[in-house]
Amino acid sequence: MKSYTFPFNTCEKNQKNVIAQPYSTFINLTTSIIIFYFLLQVKDFKTCLLFVSFLLFELFHTFSHCVHIPGSIQVNVTHMLSYFINFSLLYFFYKTSNIFPGKVFLIFYLIVIIIDIYSLFNLELIYYLFTQALLFLSILFYYKNQIPKNLINNIYYLLLLVLLIIISFINEMYNCNYLLEKYPNIPFHSIIEILGCILFFIMCSTFLQIK
Repeated sequence: MKSYTFPFNTCEKNQKNVIAQPYSTFINLTTSIIIFYFLLQVKDFKTCLLFVSFLLFELFHTFSHCVHIPGSIQVNVTHMLSYFINFSLLYFFYKTSNIFPGKVFLIFYLIVIIIDIYSLFNLELIYYLFTQALLFLSILFYYKNQIPKNLINNIYYLLLLVLLIIISFINEMYNCNYLLEKYPNIPFHSIIEILGCILFFIMCSTFLQIK
């Protein structure tokens, strides 16, 4: 496995025209439109902030597959936008439930953040992808009792999708060169983007219903 850096090593053959990775760009643009559609239905600040964090992340994600900027700026900005999502999600549940996280949870969260920052600057993408996912999922399950019963299954769907995305990234990191050599015209990374599109759709449809 060679060093994996977003977006350069994502498993879709780079094009020499205006759009570097057109399939991933199109799917992420579609995801952005879906998020914007849900954002138009929001009537309170906490949900608006959360959906804006989703939209900013996905718009920059789209741009990153469209234009590759040399260096680490794109992975760093994407990473910071992931923090924005996680902190917006924490704020969303705090304002919904009026329950501030306990000391044990906050200590755990701080430890994961420290590991995440170390991973970003010293390890491969899969490590800080895992820590960001852990930050996100830990909030969902900490506030699980505040989620209406008719929506609780959605949390497990989100867990499944996150796991599938991580597994897909691992496969991409280890097998991308082989896959592109054998099937150079298949945009394998678009599989991850489709899973991400489903993930954002479920998140938006779920959080829009939580009052």
